[in-house]
Amino acid sequence: MKKFLSLLITILPIMTIAQTCVTVDSVYSTCKAKEINRRDIRFGLKQIAEDELSNKYCLSEEGIDVDLEVYYFGTPKTTIRVLGVEKTDMKTQVGIKMYYNGQTYQGIGESEVEVRAVMIELVEGSLPFNQTVLSSAIKKAIIECVSKMPQ
Repeated sequence: MKKFLSLLITILPIMTIAQTCVTVDSVYSTCKAKEINRRDIRFGLKQIAEDELSNKYCLSEEGIDVDLEVYYFGTPKTTIRVLGVEKTDMKTQVGIKMYYNGQTYQGIGESEVEVRAVMIELVEGSLPFNQTVLSSAIKKAIIECVSKMPQ
């Protein structure tokens, strides 16, 4: 009995420390926008997902597969013009689904850009698209997905 208890006391802490390992298997897009400025929307997604997943799980090629889907990409914009003064707010929204262990975890990330102009009219669609804004929205969506996943 003493041997059993000492073995249990030795093994039990090791078993509770063991962490689930995952691997990002595939990244795909089902949204209408496949490219932005001639660059694939999926670019860098795997690295961002691995970075966030590593905070919660261990990463290993033999781990449980995690698949990522970009299902929504949008840039809603609002413009206010009054006597030559213009204010434009453009949001970048990205919807991501993560598939893990037969479950789907969904997150939407949003990042905002504001432009103010005086006596200059911004031509429709002339706001420069910023890769940093897109990356920020993607990261926020992935963080939301990972936070919903079980430990």
